[in-house]
Amino acid sequence: MNQRRNRTARILIAAHVTASAFLFASCGSEGGGKPEQTGGSPDERILPVQVQVLGTAPFKETLQLTGTIKAVEDITLSTEEGGVLKEWVVERGATVEQGDVIAFINDDVLKPAYEVASAQYKTAELNYEKQQKVYDQAAVSELQMKSAEYARDAAKAQADLARARWDRTRVRSPIPGVVEDRLADAGELLSPGSPVARIVSLNRVKAVISVPERYAGTIAVGAPVAITVTAYPREKFEGKVSFVGAAVNPDNRSLSVEVLVGNAQRRLKPDMIARAVISQSSEREALILDGSLLVQLDADTYAVYVEKDGRAVRRTVTTGARNGSAIEILSGLSTGDRVIVSGSQALYDGQPVSVVDTPAR
Repeated sequence: MNQRRNRTARILIAAHVTASAFLFASCGSEGGGKPEQTGGSPDERILPVQVQVLGTAPFKETLQLTGTIKAVEDITLSTEEGGVLKEWVVERGATVEQGDVIAFINDDVLKPAYEVASAQYKTAELNYEKQQKVYDQAAVSELQMKSAEYARDAAKAQADLARARWDRTRVRSPIPGVVEDRLADAGELLSPGSPVARIVSLNRVKAVISVPERYAGTIAVGAPVAITVTAYPREKFEGKVSFVGAAVNPDNRSLSVEVLVGNAQRRLKPDMIARAVISQSSEREALILDGSLLVQLDADTYAVYVEKDGRAVRRTVTTGARNGSAIEILSGLSTGDRVIVSGSQALYDGQPVSVVDTPAR
């Protein structure tokens, strides 16, 4: 009895498995027995692109760098004579000319000292004149006359020295410019060499820039430079290279270069950030491409796509000089190549493309 029940159970299980397999096969064969295809292979897509026929154009190499505006003459004025700062004659921001007195140092001692030395010189001069007359009459010896002459010369030197020390109590500006800062207060005791004022000349300024070492052989004194600053973004200030450093800075492998710029209206201020465009060479014909079309493959390798026989072909290129966004192509492209200028972002080498008209500008 038990054997009959087990055999009946095995027959039912086998029948169930067979029915399930038949049902699965029927579902898999529905619709032709193949999965439904959606879309097509990427190789079959044809992308619309725009092209530019490459040709030569006039090109002038430039170098774009950033620097800092500095005054050509920016001095810290120090006292030559010690004493108490008696009085300021000018305020901060005042415009002064060369030789103008800007402050006084107390001269209560040096002025009387000069007056004494001056009187002694006059006495010595008078004595010498008398000795000269007597000597002409052979009434005194030549030694007496020479002694009087030397005494006069020594008194004159003492008077000149006293006069110079007294004159130094008048602190004068050595350059024309603006009193940028007063570094001492009235009543302060100053020793010789104490800084007393900062004076900045703004009639001429210079842009100090660092030029990469690889351009050391292309920068020369007298090269024209166009300077722009953030304060006047639409205006260019013309200048010329006035100094090229003789040594390379080992920290950043660059040369120090100074560009002299006229500043008659005093709009350029020290420590402004300057953008300098330096013309490095004469104009020549070259293959030129916009830098935005270059695809960077690694640190020093670039490529572009050209259209050939209905496909996008990737070309590795060697770049040269730059002028703004324009880049000189040294190798990898030739005159007449159809460079893809629109739609290149989604391209790969060998992809089918369709050239469409470039929109009118």
